[in-house]
Amino acid sequence: MGRIHTGNYKCLEIFLKSLEGKQGCLRMKGDEGPWLEYSAGACRYTLHRIPVKLDTEYEVELLDCQVSIAYLSESDDMMDEGVCFLEYVTDEAKKASEDGEVKFSGAGGWLATNDLGAWYDTLNREQYHFNAYKNWINDPNGLCYYKGYYHLYYQANPHSQEWDVMYWGHAASKDLVHWIHLPYTLQPQEEILAQKELRGGAFSGSAVPLDEEIVFYLTRHIGPPQETKENTRQYQTMVRSRDSIHFGEEVTVVERPDDTFAFEHFRDPKVYWQDGRWQMVIGTKIKGIPSLARFGSEDMEKWSYEGVLVEERTEGIQTFECPDFFELDGQFVAAGSWMLYWDEQQRYQPTYWYMGDYKDGRFYPKNKGIYDFGSNFYAVQSFEHEGRRIAIGWTADFYEEHVPEVNGSCGAMTIPRQLSVQNGRLCQKPVEEIYQLCREKVCDAAGQSLSLENLKGNCYYARIDFEDSVDFRILLGSSEAGEIWLVREGMEVRIKTKGVKSEKVQFITEVERLRRAEIFVDRRLVEVYLNDGEAVGTKLFYQDCRDGVFRAEFQEEEKVGRLQVFLMDGIWK
Repeated sequence: MGRIHTGNYKCLEIFLKSLEGKQGCLRMKGDEGPWLEYSAGACRYTLHRIPVKLDTEYEVELLDCQVSIAYLSESDDMMDEGVCFLEYVTDEAKKASEDGEVKFSGAGGWLATNDLGAWYDTLNREQYHFNAYKNWINDPNGLCYYKGYYHLYYQANPHSQEWDVMYWGHAASKDLVHWIHLPYTLQPQEEILAQKELRGGAFSGSAVPLDEEIVFYLTRHIGPPQETKENTRQYQTMVRSRDSIHFGEEVTVVERPDDTFAFEHFRDPKVYWQDGRWQMVIGTKIKGIPSLARFGSEDMEKWSYEGVLVEERTEGIQTFECPDFFELDGQFVAAGSWMLYWDEQQRYQPTYWYMGDYKDGRFYPKNKGIYDFGSNFYAVQSFEHEGRRIAIGWTADFYEEHVPEVNGSCGAMTIPRQLSVQNGRLCQKPVEEIYQLCREKVCDAAGQSLSLENLKGNCYYARIDFEDSVDFRILLGSSEAGEIWLVREGMEVRIKTKGVKSEKVQFITEVERLRRAEIFVDRRLVEVYLNDGEAVGTKLFYQDCRDGVFRAEFQEEEKVGRLQVFLMDGIWK
């Protein structure tokens, strides 16, 4: 039993699941009125959206059920305030949590998490990269700018730190850096919620912002673990929203054209405007060949298949996932993630870009390259706003190095990246807004090696400008288990790990003349940008350390023009 105070919110959203062998429910009562009951899901969590009165206390009781996530929503200032997360905490647990600096408002029972900065401040969780309030997230979805806010929808499992049936989470930002949490939007199909043996849900998709609404496209998947053509279905749907939070009716708009398209690999629609009409690219496999398939429409609702945009005949790829296509700096760029592929460096599931010409509905790739040499990077999606092409990827735990924490999260988003084309390559640099988080400058040196220990908070940014190329070794993190280094030897730059599952993987890129290196360390996550994004590497490394390390050893110190290190602010304070 506990009490909830609604404040300026008008809705309680809560995920409920019955205890095994029980039929559970939530009972709720205001100061006036009867007890109301809300049934918990039998085999999966059920989301209840319960209207509440403003500035009112409710008694809330859980009977034979459990809660994964609960929050208050529907305030008049949702886009700036976000949801208010609730936790059920005993008096003893509340005291223990506050001793560890996680602050809740109220006595024991149902408590509001009123300090997200403290909630996120654990040994491993990212402080300035977006990650979930708790539990699992993966692909960025529906990236767009609409009515003054950047929107980040994303694949989510609100109930554990592992992949399962898929929901869409939602966050918004005015500056691409500081995010607020908004309600979960799309849920798995009712059949999936009712039958434990089914998998699927609301898979990845994209958004088209118009003047007075956003039009979303996504994949729906439903089927058992043992997939066959008869029992598994993937199809594309469309749904509209006028306020980015409340969604209208979802309708099916694209099915597989025929059986040459793989029944289990037909997903992740990216919709864009090209050649005076709407275009959609889907990741699939056609006649056994991983392909990006193109569809066209005049009205955004009726779509026809119009051919293959990209074929990839490299052996070992299951299919393309999470495709993208756009024009940039006079070139056309396609992108897709290579599912279940291991490359010669033993990197898993790389994402590739393709660059070339586009004419009369056909794309003619001239060259291609890997999006991110660190390979804890997948499902990148981009959008355009005010002349910038901005991309965000998922920092995927491909090497099973995640360390679970109580109320922790698995998965995060990269720093948003501004894309450009330079010398026939796709370049990615951090959006300029990220540098506002640079706080205390702890080092500004030149012409020397350097050792910085006990960097408070283990969240920092380092920039090194070189007079000429030089070999070096830079320690970016260490723990009892191992280490992570950035190393240059000749033309090769690599992220090197030791003592972890990924230590035998070669995270290597080649840079002929290295002029600049930018390094972002955010506890368990490292991002490296070389030569303003000529090459970018993302790597997870769980450190379990409150303080960070930056130890740089240069073979020819006189070639180090300037080395700066800044502590970084978190985004939740």
